[in-house]
Amino acid sequence: MSEAEAVLEQPRRSAGRMIVRNTLFGMGAQVALRVLGFVFNVLVIRTLGDSEFGRYSVVLAWAGLFSVIGDMGVTQYMTREVARNAERANQLFWNTAALRFILSIVAIVVTIAGAVAKPYESEVVLAIALYTSSYFLQALLAPLQGIIAGNERLDYLSVFTVIGQIIFMVAGGLFLFAGLNFVWLVVASLLNLPVLIALSFWVVRRYRMQPPRFRVEPRTWGRLLMAGMPFAIIQLALTFNFHVDTLILETFQSAAMVGWYNAAYHLTRSFLILTSALIVAMPVTLAREHAHDPKSVLPWYYRSTKFMVFLGLPLAVGGTLLADKIIRVLYGLEYAPASIAFAILIWDTPLLMYTALCGNLTTAIKKESRAMWIYLSLAALNLVLNLLFIPTYGLIAASLMTVAAELTGAILFYVFFRREFGAGLGFTHMVRLIIAAILMGIVVYLLRGQHLLVNISISAIFYVVVVWLIGALSADERAMLTGMVKRRFGGVLRRMHA
Repeated sequence: MSEAEAVLEQPRRSAGRMIVRNTLFGMGAQVALRVLGFVFNVLVIRTLGDSEFGRYSVVLAWAGLFSVIGDMGVTQYMTREVARNAERANQLFWNTAALRFILSIVAIVVTIAGAVAKPYESEVVLAIALYTSSYFLQALLAPLQGIIAGNERLDYLSVFTVIGQIIFMVAGGLFLFAGLNFVWLVVASLLNLPVLIALSFWVVRRYRMQPPRFRVEPRTWGRLLMAGMPFAIIQLALTFNFHVDTLILETFQSAAMVGWYNAAYHLTRSFLILTSALIVAMPVTLAREHAHDPKSVLPWYYRSTKFMVFLGLPLAVGGTLLADKIIRVLYGLEYAPASIAFAILIWDTPLLMYTALCGNLTTAIKKESRAMWIYLSLAALNLVLNLLFIPTYGLIAASLMTVAAELTGAILFYVFFRREFGAGLGFTHMVRLIIAAILMGIVVYLLRGQHLLVNISISAIFYVVVVWLIGALSADERAMLTGMVKRRFGGVLRRMHA
């Protein structure tokens, strides 16, 4: 039986229901995760101080830069193939795990040797070595979670992510309160992996997703590496884009400036909670739907893009106007220079929402090679711009170049999907969303003298009301939103009256 026939014989599941379920579980997990992570991140930044936090950021950036060697895209390829045809797990699981174990050795050697040659100080090298030791456990954990994701049980993975993060934060918090340095934060990040392996194995057995008996076929590894190569290049380019600014900043500027920049950078990334669950939930389900009906992907792209604009624009406008207050309240006066970086980097948030959505959609429609070339272009642009401007302009250059690269990526993805799917985003409604965000910005500015939470609350309500009144949402979107509110609160009101 061919792969296409096997796909057609699989029972159809509602794409909408699967995406909504996985998004809701993912959103719930992300809310819990981001709230806990946000509080913990503030604790880490305040406790370590700008210079020590800068060194910790260098460890994560350097290790992250080479982490793709430990996977080479084979896990993402396996997940996509299992989503399209669950029987593929029989061929791919153990070969993926064995190949990842071998690649982990290579990744560890390259990462540590590079850190020694750089040369980084001994504590930084030690932290990098500890961080990379997790690759051996990840060699088993990642394929297990790939099977779970391929079977569209992202609800379990969302819960596991929260559990793992709680273990890390409890252990890391204890180490910080004990007065230990940033190296022990890396130690804390290793403690959750055995627990996550056990939980993932339980789910695989519980729902009979179990892989076949142990059997590896080294002759297939070359084909597996080639199939995973586009995903590996995408991972490398993304990781490079996320970390190259920190590494160049560390080379030419002080550790304190690295700390300021990463404090702002991490804060802007925390707002991705609003869309990350949807972005993660869509590809595995839409990969299955695309195998049956390629046109079924189109409405998900249009609505999701508009959702990104609806949320991202007011975040960027409000964040820029309130940057100094936000940084001062969260991190204290020591991090005051980070407010400049935050005011710029917050504009990267809506752009990253869109490019992350597009990158994952290319995987679902088997166009990952297009995403690969886009991300490679961004990596080259990021490297050149950062090398040109960071040595002279430091923090401001790093922030501006990050936004410039992401804007370029958004434009390239838009052109690709416009050609692939055609028009459908609704230019008139987009312009009205922009007008609503501008009007909200005026309110934010007028209320700058008020308490930060008061300003944010009033401005957010004003934005939603303006969006509704000026017709920035289409009739279908307004009806869908009204229906969701009625279903959510109607039952509550009925129970209250009963």
